[in-house]
Amino acid sequence: MQRNTLAVLRVALFNAGLFTLPVQAQDIPLLDEIVVTATRIPTSLDRIDRDVTVIKREEIEAAGQTTLVELLRGTPGIEINQIGGAGAASSVFLRGANAQHTLVLVDGVRMNSPTLGIARLEHLPVQLIERIEVVRGPMSHLYGSDAIGGVIQIFTRKGEGKPRLSGALGLGAYDRKEADIALTGAGERWRYAWAAGISDQAGFSAKKQPAYQDKDGYRNEHLSFNLEFDATSAHQLGLHGMHSKGESQFDDGATAFDSRANARTGNLGVNLKSTLSADWASELRADFAHEKVETQGYFDASPWGPGSTYASRIDMDQWQYAWQLDGRTSLGAVQALLERLEWDVGGDVGYTVDRRTRNAVLLGWRRDVGAHGFQASLRRDDDSQFGAHDTGMASYALAFSPHWRGSIAYATAFRAPSFDDLYWPGAGNPALQPERGRNLEAGLRYTATGRQFGAFVYRNKVQDLIQWAPTGVGGNWQPSNIARADMRGLTLSWQQTLGNYGLRASLDLQDPEDASTGKQLILRSRQHANLGVDYAAGGWNWAADWLLQGERYNDAANTVRLSGYGLLHLSAARELSRDWSLLARLENALDQDYERSSGYNTPGRNLFVSLRYQPK
Repeated sequence: MQRNTLAVLRVALFNAGLFTLPVQAQDIPLLDEIVVTATRIPTSLDRIDRDVTVIKREEIEAAGQTTLVELLRGTPGIEINQIGGAGAASSVFLRGANAQHTLVLVDGVRMNSPTLGIARLEHLPVQLIERIEVVRGPMSHLYGSDAIGGVIQIFTRKGEGKPRLSGALGLGAYDRKEADIALTGAGERWRYAWAAGISDQAGFSAKKQPAYQDKDGYRNEHLSFNLEFDATSAHQLGLHGMHSKGESQFDDGATAFDSRANARTGNLGVNLKSTLSADWASELRADFAHEKVETQGYFDASPWGPGSTYASRIDMDQWQYAWQLDGRTSLGAVQALLERLEWDVGGDVGYTVDRRTRNAVLLGWRRDVGAHGFQASLRRDDDSQFGAHDTGMASYALAFSPHWRGSIAYATAFRAPSFDDLYWPGAGNPALQPERGRNLEAGLRYTATGRQFGAFVYRNKVQDLIQWAPTGVGGNWQPSNIARADMRGLTLSWQQTLGNYGLRASLDLQDPEDASTGKQLILRSRQHANLGVDYAAGGWNWAADWLLQGERYNDAANTVRLSGYGLLHLSAARELSRDWSLLARLENALDQDYERSSGYNTPGRNLFVSLRYQPK
């Protein structure tokens, strides 16, 4: 996107005043230069002190990837584990932290399952996504529980400009078929967006064992909408929602057991953004999130005894209410937040406790004095199960020049145990306490037209780590606060535009260690990297990405080793006309044989081709 110099100057001058009003109130046209997640308010990227990656809609379309798991796997600081193909359970390890230590938001709504503790990323389709913001490092001081490793926030499609109807059709290996459609636009006071789609594939056998050699397919149906209405010049009403229904097969062996899972996840919310004065703005919001998972299957006669069928259902409801106030004073920018969270779980699992509430208050402050930046925040979460828990952050930044900025920050974080940790029948441990983290990091960032560079070194210590282990009684497992984790590392990232070429690279050197045993944390490597190049000319766009993953271990004792691997992905896109384009993506172009988890297959070389209609 060509930069609008006047608009950039307006954004920079406004941020120099230490505070930014809501995007709509400022009429900022360069949304790709504005980050929300790192500060909870729209802030210019060059004023952000945290380690941040932004993935925009045009990058998502150009990548040609059809799942969120695929899209995130090359992001700095992120490692992905998935036990099978599309729709299979997936985990995100951010800076070496546990999967439960990454908080996932969709349009500001928490999507981490209150039972599992992780978000079901495998059921969040990229067709609904406008942009993604990844903030690495603890963020409990802004978002509360779960954000020990960082935050991934997904923004669904938004409306702007004249009405546009767009869509795409795709075909690929493993009998993959996809279709999506979107309508976006804006009027004098309205902005609207609606998107929907469907995908289906026969898949491949998730398990490697001969008894399980069948196709584990996946089908997903999804939709989202966003409405914004300028009630007055100072008040903006918003309504948003999304829904995804995923039907997946797993471990579908003819001689072992036949299992299928139907997962429905979604949210619905309303908000009111108000410009109270030239210095003050507020936002009121109420959001509802729902998740329903139904599993059914058949156990064969061996080794579980007589053959039998089984079925289970888990329902989860979440209500989220918040009021946020942002302002600027003579002492600097200030922020206050009041938030209430409520969870209900149901179904046929039989949790002894099925409801939890949490009230939170947040106070934040920021002040820039010349080239020096100071920031601090404190949050208290009062949980109905665990009582009050305080987290905070303090940072200092120095702008060496208009392009270079260094920073140092200290932050604390926590994660409350999930309902499964506490109350799973026959295994949960109601005596569990929250996990607690302490993080120290220093960073150096360079930003300029066509060029970005970042270097962040960190050490994140987690105490009272919840670990499931055998009890020695009947083969049962139970969780307890017995472990400690020490995660040290360095993340380097670089992007450069040279004429028609775009270059990008990232390298993570890390030491994710179980401090109790000195062993490497499960499924996390000591190094991983990504190299990419793209070229655009004459209506063609070519791209190549090389993902490098170091060796990992599949068990806590570090006896089951998973070899490192490198995956090459190639893509080509051709403009057929002003509004039509054709894209082909060859995944795992070298047909590398590799493992993410021991005993599970991964996709071989596979091709996906899509035809897209996108009015200019």
